[in-house]
Amino acid sequence: MAKHACKGLATILIVTLLMIFTAVPVLAFDARSAETVSIASVEVVDDDLYVAANNIIIDGTINGDLWAAGGAITVNGIVNGSIMAVGRTVSINGDVGHAVRAAGENIIIGGDVGGDVMIGCSQASIASTAKIARDFLFGAGVAYVDGSIEGDVKGYGGEIAISNGIKGNVELQVESLAILPTANIQGSLTYTSEEEADIQSGAQIIGGTTHKVPEVKEEQAKAFPSFGIVGKVITFLMALLAGLVIILIAQRRLTSIAESIRSRPGASAGWGALIVFVAPIAAVLVCFTVVGIPVGLITLGLWGIALYLAQIPVGLLIGRLIIGRFKKVEGKAIMVGALALGLVLLKLLQLLLGLIPLPGLGFFIGLVVVGLFGLGAVVVSERRLQAEAREATPAE
Repeated sequence: MAKHACKGLATILIVTLLMIFTAVPVLAFDARSAETVSIASVEVVDDDLYVAANNIIIDGTINGDLWAAGGAITVNGIVNGSIMAVGRTVSINGDVGHAVRAAGENIIIGGDVGGDVMIGCSQASIASTAKIARDFLFGAGVAYVDGSIEGDVKGYGGEIAISNGIKGNVELQVESLAILPTANIQGSLTYTSEEEADIQSGAQIIGGTTHKVPEVKEEQAKAFPSFGIVGKVITFLMALLAGLVIILIAQRRLTSIAESIRSRPGASAGWGALIVFVAPIAAVLVCFTVVGIPVGLITLGLWGIALYLAQIPVGLLIGRLIIGRFKKVEGKAIMVGALALGLVLLKLLQLLLGLIPLPGLGFFIGLVVVGLFGLGAVVVSERRLQAEAREATPAE
């Protein structure tokens, strides 16, 4: 089951990446997807390489860009273009001609990078063997910077340690910062933190050090403000109106999507997780390229719209399950009634969750539950309808 799930996620991910990156001027590319994709040390890929797999190992040479998404991504070879990677673990030990843009849980860079490095992760490590020719921008829970950086360092995170040479300026927003004895920052160090940095004896900061204390705002705890009852009523009416339009023009399709949540909840959640979490990360990464900004922004906009509309099939399913206990839910009128009932219950649930003293809980639950099942069910339903259409088509 896990193997099929990985293959399914890999397939949809490579499709998502290819759709998002259509603005990049690529005349030719090589796309690969499997449980494990490996580029041997003797292999040379002359085009851009798009890879989606659970395990990705690059030992050979890629003369174009590398776009990779998977569980573990390891680059030991040479990438003469840029690397765009999304994975649980991303390890770059080889040489990269241009920029590196990566997001994941663990990011490890130990090779030479000719351009900027931009990463978002839980843990980041820039090894002593690494050399970054330009700027290093990051967001990480824990980051250890031991490589040589020719440009500036900008980022935010939890625990940050710097132990090697940086020729540019350093600007950080952190919880704790340690400048080790071997560090040599030729520019200035500016950091925002509640704690003083641990600047150890022997560390050199040529441009001086500036410590800023973060501003404390009374409303900071209200990171996800509640719209209150009036807001819930307005969003309910908007969702009901959108659902009414969909019922009028695509009743069968909407019914199929709602039924997919009930009949295949696991598959719906799996596909939904990919769309909810991976699509925006990929869209943000592609925004780092100037030509990709329009497509990245459009993708984020469409993602937001899709996330909002995901509540419609979820609400319809809830209403159908309740009304279905008393009568059949057939016809447009009864479907609208079922949708209204389901949406009301979803809004009431959000209001109840808003009473819990945890900021953003209602928003998070709505995002995860409604987004995962609603969007994932769209993919499951479409795959089933396409399979039925192929079976119904007589063989030539």
